[in-house]
Parts: sequence; structure tokens; C-alpha cells
Amino acid sequence: MLKILKIYKHINFLLLAIVFFLSISDIQAQFIKSIGLPIDFDAASEYEPAISNNGNLLAFISNKTGKSKLYISKYIDGQWSEPASIDVINDYAGGQASIRYPAFNYDGSILYFSADYYKDSSGVDIFYSVNIAGEWTEPVSVGAPINTLEYDGQASISADDKYLYFTRKAPNPDYKDVDCRDIYVSQKDLATGEWQKPEKLPVPVNVSCEQAPRILLDNKTLYFSSIREGGKGGFDIYKTKLLVKNVWLPAESLDTLNSEFDDYTPVLSFNSDLAYFFIKQVKRKLISSSIYTAKLPSKYLPDNVVFLKGSITDLTSKKGIDAKIDIYDPITARLKYKFINANQNGSYEIFLPQGDDYQLDFYKENFSHYFYNLDFTNLSKNMEMTKDIRLFTTVKLLLNIFDNEIYSPINAKIKLTDKEGVPINTNIEKVGRGRYLLELPIGTDYLMNISAPFFEPYDFHFNLNEIVQFDEFERDIELEAKKVDFEINVTDELTQAGIPVEVVITNLDNNEVIRTTATKDANGKYKIKLREGDRYNVSVSPKGYSFYNTTVDLKKKDAPKKLDVKLKELKEDTKLTLNNITFESNSADLNESSYVELDRVVKLMNDNPGINIEISAHTDNVGSDAYNLRLSKRRAQSVVQYLLDAGIDQNRLISKGYGESKPLVPNDTDEHKAMNRRVELKIVKVENN
Repeated sequence: MLKILKIYKHINFLLLAIVFFLSISDIQAQFIKSIGLPIDFDAASEYEPAISNNGNLLAFISNKTGKSKLYISKYIDGQWSEPASIDVINDYAGGQASIRYPAFNYDGSILYFSADYYKDSSGVDIFYSVNIAGEWTEPVSVGAPINTLEYDGQASISADDKYLYFTRKAPNPDYKDVDCRDIYVSQKDLATGEWQKPEKLPVPVNVSCEQAPRILLDNKTLYFSSIREGGKGGFDIYKTKLLVKNVWLPAESLDTLNSEFDDYTPVLSFNSDLAYFFIKQVKRKLISSSIYTAKLPSKYLPDNVVFLKGSITDLTSKKGIDAKIDIYDPITARLKYKFINANQNGSYEIFLPQGDDYQLDFYKENFSHYFYNLDFTNLSKNMEMTKDIRLFTTVKLLLNIFDNEIYSPINAKIKLTDKEGVPINTNIEKVGRGRYLLELPIGTDYLMNISAPFFEPYDFHFNLNEIVQFDEFERDIELEAKKVDFEINVTDELTQAGIPVEVVITNLDNNEVIRTTATKDANGKYKIKLREGDRYNVSVSPKGYSFYNTTVDLKKKDAPKKLDVKLKELKEDTKLTLNNITFESNSADLNESSYVELDRVVKLMNDNPGINIEISAHTDNVGSDAYNLRLSKRRAQSVVQYLLDAGIDQNRLISKGYGESKPLVPNDTDEHKAMNRRVELKIVKVENN
């Protein structure tokens, strides 16, 4: 009996199909084709097709189980696969709901549909399901303000993911037995991702009795079904286009698709003129719906668009990233679109209409940004482009740390914290003197503290919590040396009066010579700032006075910050002990270290041309008196010879050796013996010029 009924049902549908094809025009019959197997089920109605923009997925509704349920088929090797029920949607909330009007988002990762899951409280609402790793999630309501307690259905989302078109019931007394609706649109707030209050589309879209809006890839062309004056009977398919906000072109009938039956809105994939649509017909109280295909004339197609696709992956791990794509106007920097790449493998697909310049920003939290500019102002046809994007999670920062005065590299310590002061441990590689390489994860605003002995600490922010485009950075850090206030008091040894002099201070660590920064006050005191931690030679050599030379070591914690210099006036019998004059052991050969002090003697002679001097050499008591006397004479003569070689007149110089005859202190210790081994300068004549 069941087999007989099934055969009877087949016959009825076959008769209806024959009646349909006999009723449509000859022109229509030439290009309108049934989608056929395997989409058409036995003795059932299939309707409300939705095709993904890349043409790989076809979702539709079938009543083969007695209720309207959602099925999906994949386009493989040039044909559609056996349809599969999306059970997570069909069986949700007890499986008693009627599922209607599927629609894919821009990349086929989200499927919108209508369902009466909660018919007792809200009737039909709009829901969506997300495809994650090949599996569809449980339905989620789009919520208010789109869904209300009344009918809200037949959703279609624009390719820019910015506008959701749908319908609400709008009873019309002229069509009492017809399910009439009005078409609405809701705009997404790009800043919050929330849908805004829906607005009813104006005339010429909503005129009398509308259904099934489908917004096309150019985000402007809208197909919909309508019963209006001039139609062929029942619902016919119309096309309109958005000119500017809320202004639409007059609706144009898609005559090649329309028949005397109810014709419902077609769907298209990218760069294809093949439309998928369904026709509902009633003959002898039998209702039948079938899906058909037809090639559309170019005048009915949307404006040109670019299909941009590719992959977004981690540069290091090569794994896919579920990143975001923001699209801006490159001139005004206005955010135009926001997309989310929900595919776990990192693949993305977006569609961009002709007529604009675009700046694309690919990014993810704790990853870098990648910017890409496209100019589609003169797009003459649909275009397909592939652009693979690589994002990274860390950057390399090279720090060059050096002295801001002498530009010498400095070895330093580097400490990192976040903006709340929490320490951050990271690998810091020293790649040279004063050069450090850091690898830092993106997503933190780093506070870096650079410190080195005897330098002021240096703090700076390195913010990787904003837009990061490059994976390598280099920064020069100039450290400022700590300075101490140093005072030099130069006076006459006899009168204690201040003496106007030139103080020459030489930094022994970097050979910096300071001459002009000291300022003299009325008391003969000179004040200057010296670098803490450096060694200095202080030299004073005024005309008419003995020269003065000493070393100040500011590395020592207890180093003096004041120097009292008492100078002897150059007059007869004035004696000066020459420091750091040394000889080879038991020799009269001068050590090279003696030259600095001897050069000061040369300067003294040149600055005071009216003086004649005696150079005397002295020894300790080690050795015989005669030997020490001869050694001292030879040493005195060596000093004089240095002065002669420097250009000093021989008539101004006398050399004498005194051996051990004139000790300063007893020769009872090594320290005292060293003091007695000395060279002295004595003024023997002064002529005032």
C-alpha cells in the first residue's frame, strides 16, 4: 500500500512539472532548467536556495520529512554532492521547528536562517550558525532590535557584513490570502558590532506586497519578490539598486525568470550569471516548489567586485590565524568595513565593490598588523586576487647604549616592567659593547629602565600594545653622566691671595680637555662640574708662578670635591719638586711616563722667558756616595737634555747632581727612600721683561 501511495505521489509531482513547463513561455523554457538530482528529492518540495559567494556551498529547504528543514550540498568535481541535513539546526529545541530562508555571509562561514523555535513566545525569528572546523554550531538568535515578538525572517546579509536585510509581516487588504511583508534593513555599528534599529525600505521597494530580499555582492543591487502592478501573476522577481543612502532606483522586473506562478528571489555566486531560484505553483490544490537555474542577462547582474582571498598565518608557526580585517578609506581614514576571518586554517575570503580605494588592515590581538592598499576606482570587470598574509607575535629590539657627551658605548643593565610596574622577564642578548638585542612579545606597553654606574638612569616606553607593523627596531639610548660640583681654589702660597689662572682639566678616561667652562669669582675660586666616576688631571701654570699638577680620582666614594692649589711665586731660590720623573733602574735614561711633567717645565720656561733654572737630581742612600753622585749628575743632565731638545736656550739651564747628600726625610723606609729619589727645579735668576 505504501509503495502504491509513493508511486501516486511521484505521478502527481510529475504532472505538476509538466503543467509548469507547458505554461511558461518558449523563451523561458530554453534557459530555465531544473537543478535535478541529487538536490531534488523524491516526491518532495525543495525551495529557498542559498549559494555561498565562492560557489562551493548550496543550502536549501526541503519538506521531505513533513517539515521544512535545512540541507546543504557541496560543489565537487563539477556537480553537487548528496545533500546532508544540518542536524544541529534542524533538531534544535526539540526538532519541531520549521526552518526557512537560509543565507550565507560573505565567506560562507555563517549561515543565517528563519525558524520558529520559540513559536509560543515570539513566532519566527532570525538565527545564525557558525561553521567552525567544518562543523556548524547551535543556532544563535540575532536578538533585538531585529527580532521582535512578531514575524522577523528571510534574512540576507550584505557582502561587507554591514547590512542585514529581512522582512516583517505587512497584511494588505488587496491580497487577503497572500503572505505579504515589508522589507527592512538594519545597519551594524562597526565600533560595537551591534545591530541598529531596523528601517523600512522606502518606495520603490516597499510598494504593496513584498518578500525574500537578496542583497548582492556589490552591496547595492537588491533582488526581491513582489506582487505589484504589471506583474505576470503571483509573486514576481524584481531588481533595484541603491544610489545613495535610502534612495533606490525604480524596481525592474526580471522578465526572463518570471512566470504566472510565484517566482522567488534568485541567488548568485561570484563572477557567475547562473541564478538559483525556486518557483511555487498550485495546481488542483497541490502545492509544489522546485529549485531551478537560469543564466541571467548582464543587465540584471550586480556591479563589478573583487574577490580577494588568501591565508593569514603565524610567521613563526605557519599555523592559520582567525584574524580580523578592517578596511578604511585611505584618504579620510574612515572605517568602511570590518571582517572576521573565522576559519581555523587561516583562509579568508572578502568581496570589495568597484569604484573605491581601499586600505586593508589585517590583525589579531597580540599579533602584528599588516596594511595593504588596493585601488579599484576603474574596475572594468570582476576580478579574483590572492594575497597571503603573515603576522608575527614578537619583535626584535636592538638597543645601542652610549655616553651622550663622548658617544662611547656603555655596558648597562636593562630592566623591563609593564605599565603597572610588574617585572617582565625576557631574553636579553649582549651583541657588543653597549649593544643589546631583546625579543619582545607584542601586546604589552613596556617600560624600560637603563642603568650604568656613574650615569643617570634612563627610562622610556616601548609600546607594543598598539599597531605594530615591523618585526625589527633599533633605538639609540644616550646616557647622561652624573656630575659633581668641583671647586678649585688657587692662591699665592705666601700671601694667600687668589690668582687669576687658566685651569686645564684633562679627563684621563676619555682624553676630554676642559679649559673654558671654569668661572672665576672674586676670591680666586673656580667652580666646574666633573663627571662622577672619572679620573682627572688638574694642571695650573700661570705666568710668574710655579705650575701645579695633580690627579683627582672621582671613582672613589670618598674622593674630595675641593682642591686647594697653593702656588709659589717665581723668584730666586724658589724650589719646585718635579713629580713623576722616573728613570730606568740604575740608569739615567728617562722613562716615557716622565714626559708629561717635563712638558710642563717646557711650558713654564716658555711662559716665563725671564727665568733661569737649575735642574737638580737626588738619590737615596743605597749604593756608594760616589756612585750615587755620578748617577744623580747624569740624571740631571738627561732632564736638561730633554729641555734642550724642546727648544729651551742652553744659557737658561744648569744641571747638578747631589747624590744622597740632601735627603728630604731619613732613608729609613722604602717610602722615605722613594721621596728622596727626586728631581727638583730651582729658580736661579729672574729677569723682568
